[in-house]
Amino acid sequence: MGLLTDNGPPEWHPAPEELKLACRTAADHCRKKGKHITKLAMKYSLMNNEISTVLVGMNSPEQVEENVAAAVELSTSGIDEELLHEVEAILEPVKNLTWPSGIQQA
Repeated sequence: MGLLTDNGPPEWHPAPEELKLACRTAADHCRKKGKHITKLAMKYSLMNNEISTVLVGMNSPEQVEENVAAAVELSTSGIDEELLHEVEAILEPVKNLTWPSGIQQA
């Protein structure tokens, strides 16, 4: 839903502001290092055995190509472990933070 992207989530995104800010900080950190948080997030999702299904939203052929390239790169050269640990540290305070979703009963 856009949290781990360079553009960030849409204005209507239901995540708490604290989570949105942490994700923006992580994306900015990656950008300062010449990396894209989207690629890191894709690689992390694909390599993590605890994640059985990965759903990725894409809105252009370029994004499809970027995501396929990230998967191929993961299989050939792995993930930037240093960057991953830095981003995990940034996101640690909001780890497992969620938001209500679906139909809410009164």
